Amino acid sequence: MKKFINIIILFIISFTAYSQVDTARFNIEFTPTIQNFDKINNSAEIVDTLVEKVKFPYDILPQRIDLTFVPNAVQPAKLPADVMKRLYRNFIRVGFGFPITPLAQLNIHNFDNQKYSYGVNVNHFSLWAPQMGKTMKNYAYAPVSDTKTMLFFHRFFRNSTLYNTFGYNHQVAHLFAFSKLDGYDDYYYTKTYRDTLRNNFHHAFAMTGLRSNYTPDVKILKYDFRIMYDYIYTHRRDNENYAGLKGFLAYDDRFLKVSGSQNYKLDIGFDYYYNQWSNDIPLAKHTKNSYKVEFKPTITFEVKEYSLNLGFGVPIVNSNLYSKAKVPIYPIAEVQLGIIPGIMSIYGGVNGFTKFNSLKDLLYENPYLKPNLDTLKFTRSQINIFGGIKGNLIKKLNYHFSARYTYAKDMPFFMIDTTSLLRNQFDVIYSNVNILNVCANITWQVVDHLYLNFDANYWGYYNLTNISKPFYKPNWEGSFGGKYYYKDQMIFDLNFKLAFDRWELTPLANNNYVINKMRPVLNFDASYEYLINKQFSAFAQVNNIASQYYSKYYDFKNFGLNFIVGVTYSFGDEPLRKTKTKK
Repeated sequence: MKKFINIIILFIISFTAYSQVDTARFNIEFTPTIQNFDKINNSAEIVDTLVEKVKFPYDILPQRIDLTFVPNAVQPAKLPADVMKRLYRNFIRVGFGFPITPLAQLNIHNFDNQKYSYGVNVNHFSLWAPQMGKTMKNYAYAPVSDTKTMLFFHRFFRNSTLYNTFGYNHQVAHLFAFSKLDGYDDYYYTKTYRDTLRNNFHHAFAMTGLRSNYTPDVKILKYDFRIMYDYIYTHRRDNENYAGLKGFLAYDDRFLKVSGSQNYKLDIGFDYYYNQWSNDIPLAKHTKNSYKVEFKPTITFEVKEYSLNLGFGVPIVNSNLYSKAKVPIYPIAEVQLGIIPGIMSIYGGVNGFTKFNSLKDLLYENPYLKPNLDTLKFTRSQINIFGGIKGNLIKKLNYHFSARYTYAKDMPFFMIDTTSLLRNQFDVIYSNVNILNVCANITWQVVDHLYLNFDANYWGYYNLTNISKPFYKPNWEGSFGGKYYYKDQMIFDLNFKLAFDRWELTPLANNNYVINKMRPVLNFDASYEYLINKQFSAFAQVNNIASQYYSKYYDFKNFGLNFIVGVTYSFGDEPLRKTKTKK
């Protein structure tokens, strides 16, 4: 039924639409025309609505710090080439100064040779002027002369070296320390009495030895032995003969890699002294035969900048002055620690020593000794404690500070000979003493051509047994040295020395004595050298610029202001004799 109704409705709609009629009227009078329009000269733009995303690959990394290290090249200290040649090659130097001070030096050395090394050194300096100045005219005539000659010869073998040294020294001194102001007779100042004041001595010496050439890293027995002889003869006919043998045996080992190296060493020494005096009296108790035999075994452990040294010394000494031989055994111990490698290290230890105060050593220290000094003794120390710190603060500044305490028996001190007529010579007094020494040293290369050196020392002498003061020993000492090289052609040198707090025993008119503090030592020296060419140079030296008449011993005053000028001829750049060519 529903389907039938839908068909009837569709039929009615279709019939209605077909029965409607509409009339259309058209105007056929039409003429087409072409109109003008404004043209657009822009090119067409094609807009792409699809945008492609561009991908950039990248990574995020942590920030890196550049730690690249390039060390600066180490520049060696530079010295002018000519200066080094003058220091080590052959030269002749002559000079003359005021007042009447001749100077002569000769140095000859063979050229480079793998088998031999030999040469000769000669030095002479003297002063022959009469006493000058208001102060020194009151003293006797006192010429001074010092001549030293040395020959050396070395023979190099593959594993050892034979070395030899021979020499002769002659020293002239006069016992002039008595003033006319003290009321002495004029006869003592005449030429007739001058020979009595002379206190010259002659010294001949020789040494020969043999040593191995092995380095510490070679595990083989190393050695060094030498035989020595000295002969001293004075103007008063006192003489001393010395014969000695010194050497060591050593062996280096490394039994554990972590323990570094070990050095085993045995030092051996033998010294014999035979003295003869001008007033030799048979059966008298004085020094005639003296000897010392010493053995010193040690072992040293080293690990980089750390070291430890342990051992002991066994000296056996005897003399005519002793009723029996003495054996002052002493310990040996030293440790060194490198706190900052190459910059700072500290060290400390304990040791001892035994030394014979020979006539030779005493004369070189004080040439105004009395004749017949027949009470020579051994100085013995069984306790010597020391320590210090050393290193370098900056690239070219080195320092060393140290302290030392020593207890010594029979330490020699000089004292005026109270039995002499003119009080112008010295005796030697021995005393037990405690010594404290504190010292400092600084060396500084300020720039490439300027070098400075500073030294300071304090000496304290305590608990003296036979004397009340340490006569002629300063409590304070200081020195300064400076050298400057200008344009490889000029050399300037300045030196200063200071010493004070020294004591002396001063004789009075009534044969009494009083202890006085001596004047301080203030000494300034300056020198200049001009290098003319490779062979010649000229020099000038001024001594005691402050013109201080200071005394090192009693009234033996130093000469005032003096200077010397001269020339140096160097012949080290060519052989002394040309080699002959074969025809």
